[in-house]
Amino acid sequence: MHKRTIVTATTTAATAAMAALALAAAPVAAWAAPPGKGNDVVNGPDIAAGAQNAPGSAAIKELINAIGFYAIIACLVGLLLSGLILAIGPRLGFHQSSTVGKIGIFASLGVAFLVGISATLINFFYNAGA
Repeated sequence: MHKRTIVTATTTAATAAMAALALAAAPVAAWAAPPGKGNDVVNGPDIAAGAQNAPGSAAIKELINAIGFYAIIACLVGLLLSGLILAIGPRLGFHQSSTVGKIGIFASLGVAFLVGISATLINFFYNAGA
């Protein structure tokens, strides 16, 4: 009985090793040569051509830039006000103002970071999916 268990374990291990090698080689063979542009079943959208030909695209770009500008100005104002609350609030007797000031500073910096990195993130994830 002990001998049969060893033979079964060896056979199972050999079968698992062969299956693992077959599965490991299959993705390499399947992804070795990416299909050409002509072999696509569905072509993805051409965003660059759509942006150039769309009516009002220049106005939308200007609107997005203006919104980004105002968002950065709002972050700057929030940062300055939060710094003032953090510095002056406890001296005026507001005991929770230091916590509120710290939260405001981190919120302003976080929103400014998101506004600054938003175009890069959108382009990265669009290119990752294309």
